[in-house]
Order: sequence, then structure tokens, then C-alpha cells
Amino acid sequence: MDNLKKIGLSALAGTLASLSAQAGELAVTGSAEISYVQRDGDEITGNPIGMNKNIGFAGSGELDNGWTVGTTIGTSDAMALTSASLSIGMGTLGTIYVDSGVGVDMGSALDNVVPTAFEEADAGMATGLVLSGGAINPHGAITYKLPVFSGAQIGVSFNPRSGSATAADGATSEGSGKRAYEYAVDWSPEMVPGLRVGGAVGTCDDCVAGGKDLDEETWFATYAYGPLTIGYQTADEDKGATNYETDVYGVSFNVNDSLSVSYQYGETEGYTGSVTAEFTGISAAYNIGPMAIKFTDNTGKNINGITSGVSQDDDNRELNLSMSF
Repeated sequence: MDNLKKIGLSALAGTLASLSAQAGELAVTGSAEISYVQRDGDEITGNPIGMNKNIGFAGSGELDNGWTVGTTIGTSDAMALTSASLSIGMGTLGTIYVDSGVGVDMGSALDNVVPTAFEEADAGMATGLVLSGGAINPHGAITYKLPVFSGAQIGVSFNPRSGSATAADGATSEGSGKRAYEYAVDWSPEMVPGLRVGGAVGTCDDCVAGGKDLDEETWFATYAYGPLTIGYQTADEDKGATNYETDVYGVSFNVNDSLSVSYQYGETEGYTGSVTAEFTGISAAYNIGPMAIKFTDNTGKNINGITSGVSQDDDNRELNLSMSF
């Protein structure tokens, strides 16, 4: 019996060794930001100076068969886990990601790709533009991305319980929604340098009050010519009883290798009374190696479809100093 145990353990060890990483490494990155924010007089309730610190860990390794494995971990100021993801790179077969709050699905990254030097036009508003990317909750989602072919990246995401919180291994997590799916493409055609087009389509079962589904889609196009980049994006979100349509326009210009400026305008239709919420933003960024000085001046009108009172309009100005290491 002891010999059988030894044989079994030896076989198990051999199997684990065949799947072990050939080489691995762990990298640590971090950033710090200091901001000064100025808003409407009726909104200022405290000190306008804020600070944010982030520390991230990225581990990677290679298996005997040439596949790669990787993990990313984000932490808060208190060094508590805020997000994480695990990836398995299968070469020409593509890459599989298991998400725990990072948002590796393509739809989340493509919610607003209209060029801007710093913040989007609705940044800092009480209620902003109605954009896509909400169908797939990043906690517990699985994403599969095909290898980039001729400049095109295609991805598919699935979450069996969208809206749930992060669950530890061996545990489950409840959520307000049910199954969610997302399909996305991001294409920079090699035959047209500077052009980028794509979009995402997603749906989440029972994710809206009353047991209604959430359906959304977005499509975009940007074009860069020298220091100038222009872009347009449209989004549609159907919540059963309400349907929002959003359009975003923008242009950015690189004055030199360090300084860039931008203008972005966006509007969302679909509020009660055919009200249109409008947002305008001007941004600038000046990079000095690992440090950047950024500024944005955003203005909102008819916020959340409100046409009167103190909540109708909104202003947000921010001066930001960021450092990465």
C-alpha cells in the first residue's frame, strides 16, 4: 500500500510539473494623484483638495506548452483588494480572462473613445451621459478575445450572474441581474493608417426594475492625421420602459510632444418631455516624464432630464497633478 501511495504521489507531481510555469515574474506599479476641484456653489460641501494613491501587481509566467498565464491585482489606499483578473494566453487560439472587478471586457473600454486630453465631457457631473458598458458587470465575468488579425480585435464576454459582487474561490455571490452577454470589435485597419472603428453590443436578462432586460449598443469612429484626432460615437440603451440615445463628438490636438488640448461635446435624448441633456468639456494635459499636469472645464445642461431648479445645470473644473512609478 505504501508503494502504491508513492507511485500515485509521483504521478501527481509529474503532472503538476508538466503544467508549471517555465518562468515567472512579478511587477509592481503605482501612481499618485492630487486634484483641486471647483464646482457649483450649491454643490461644494468640503475641502476641494483630494488625493488618490494606487498600487498594482502584475504577475506572469509561461507554461511548458508555450501558453502564458497572468494576473493583475489592484489595491486601495488601505492596501485592500479592489480588483483582480486572471488571464490564460493560448497563442493562436486567443486569450481567456476571468474578471474580478478590473473590467477587461471590451465593451467597458469602448464606452467613450472620442479623443480627449484628460477627462470626458460629463466627468464630475451628478448624472452624466448614458453610455454603454453596463450590461456586463466585471465581477465574475469571463471574456474571450481572439488574436489581433489585420488590426482587428474581437471579444466575447459572459457573466452568469451580472450585478453580483466579487466571490472568493469555492463561494457564490448573488446579484440583481441574471445572465449577461457582450460582443465587441475594435478595428484599426492597416490599409487606412489613423482610422479606428468598432463597437459593442450587450444584453443583460432581468437587469432592469420590473424584470425587464437591458439592451445596449455603441459604435464609434476616430481618425488621426498628424497631431489632429477627430472622433464620433453613438450609443443606444434600451431599458424596456425607457430608451436613451447618446451622441458624442470630439477633437484633440497635440501641440507638441508634451502638450495636448481637446474639446468634447455629448448629448443624451430619451428623458421625459423629450428633454436633451448636454455636456461640453475642454481639457488640456502637459506631460513631463512620469509626471503630468492636467486640467478640465466641463459644463452640463438639463442634467438627468431636469429643466429647472438648482439641479438643471452643472459645472466641474479640475486641476490635477499625477505621478506614476
